[in-house]
Amino acid sequence: MAVEPVALSFDAHGVPASERYGDVYASRDGALGQARHVFLEGTGCVERWRGRRQFVVFENGFGLGVNFLAVWRAWRDDPTRPGRLHFVSIERHPLPASVFVEAVPQELRDLGAQLAAQWPLAVAGLHRCEFEQGRVALTLAF
Repeated sequence: MAVEPVALSFDAHGVPASERYGDVYASRDGALGQARHVFLEGTGCVERWRGRRQFVVFENGFGLGVNFLAVWRAWRDDPTRPGRLHFVSIERHPLPASVFVEAVPQELRDLGAQLAAQWPLAVAGLHRCEFEQGRVALTLAF
């Protein structure tokens, strides 16, 4: 399968949406709330990483990157975090870098700007970004 970059669209309510698949990138109640409830609490990753030297998260479908940014923020805020966080994600339809500054929740835009600065070209393969002096790694498979 080929990598097929997409532009960000919005539905009638102003929510980031995929024209290709006819759905929204996150619930209409808010991407950050969804990431916290479904991804952080649902996986229990914060509790599970405590006491470990490193922790790996895998996600299928990077989308707006809100799950990654929420996990990164939770890692930053946790004094008992592991020394290294590695987030791995697969994405067939990568969005442009500007999305991570413009469309992510306000509370995550500082991290989104850092992500945008390292966002790779939409070329098939593995792409690695490092943050926090290499202690947070993002591996993207396009």
